[in-house]
Amino acid sequence: MIYLDYAATTPMYPGAIEQYRLAAEQAYGNSSSLHDIGNRAAQILERARTQLLALLGQTDGNIVFTGSGSEASYIAIQHLLRQSQKTTVLTLACEHDSVLLPLERLASNTILLPLLPNGSFDWTYFKTVCTDEVGVVSIQHVNSDTGFIFPVEEIAQFCQARGILFHCDGVQGFLKHPLSIDSFDAYTCSSHKVYGPKGLGAVYLRRPLFSPYYAAHHELGIRPGTVDIPGIVAFLTACEHYQSENPRFQAASQKFRGMLQKRLPHASYHIVESPHQLASICAIHTKRMDGQFVLLALNRAGIAVSAGSACRAGENGPNSTLRAIQYDETAAHGLIRLSFGLHTTKEEVERCIDFLCTLDI
Repeated sequence: MIYLDYAATTPMYPGAIEQYRLAAEQAYGNSSSLHDIGNRAAQILERARTQLLALLGQTDGNIVFTGSGSEASYIAIQHLLRQSQKTTVLTLACEHDSVLLPLERLASNTILLPLLPNGSFDWTYFKTVCTDEVGVVSIQHVNSDTGFIFPVEEIAQFCQARGILFHCDGVQGFLKHPLSIDSFDAYTCSSHKVYGPKGLGAVYLRRPLFSPYYAAHHELGIRPGTVDIPGIVAFLTACEHYQSENPRFQAASQKFRGMLQKRLPHASYHIVESPHQLASICAIHTKRMDGQFVLLALNRAGIAVSAGSACRAGENGPNSTLRAIQYDETAAHGLIRLSFGLHTTKEEVERCIDFLCTLDI
């Protein structure tokens, strides 16, 4: 089967699997244990924190390893809301559910920010609603449905100058697009998006304070549970490999986008993109068909794509990102997402295009 759903998840890098095996065999101790075997695990854990801080270009702040990118965002939002004494949070209408759902429970007042029709961040509206009541802003780096890139560095600097705490969900952009988090209060990422193991994420916190669960003994007292040292070793191994491969991979992805733009019939398909776009995520508006119908037809043809974020798979509602750029509710049902990986080939993309052209007849 042709796999074009790498924004949902990636297969583990073979080198990461091998490092996982070695760590599981040789560093199996509990990193909180006081004996030498536990101390060895603790040293590996602290080295991993330093490595991830370096990947993020930071020397201050702390890394907390979590069970997922979603949990990382939950911890980040809890921290910033506790630190802020203000009641209002700003986030995007197309933000990932790992941010939107916690805010429904935790925030007193959440303002959802629309996008401009071309997918750009709406600075005018943002500055209008960014009043003295706003305590926290949470903006994703890269949109998981479309690959839109948002100016999170500039947004963070704007917030910092006004004493507003800033969180960035970096899960889709981590290591894929250059980023400075110098002005961020919290940043989250996920292992399985960069060919590491599933069930593992991380949150960078400039000022870690408390556990959102209960008084804990692991991960700076923030997260309970024995730390997954082999998984963390595999995660950092995957990060190093992905970072070296990303320039080549994004260049290849740009060529794949060009193939789709050139060959897909414009009467039936429109590639949704913004002026600031991650090449490896390609959203296609299916003008004449429901996106889930096209997804299932592709699946029967042996081609795996998605209709947006996998967290909402099976929900046949309008796509939130298309709604945010002013597609009406009916049109917003027509989206498929192709996302490319390190080993995606021209031939695989051509087969997908051939089938979409056939489906259009």
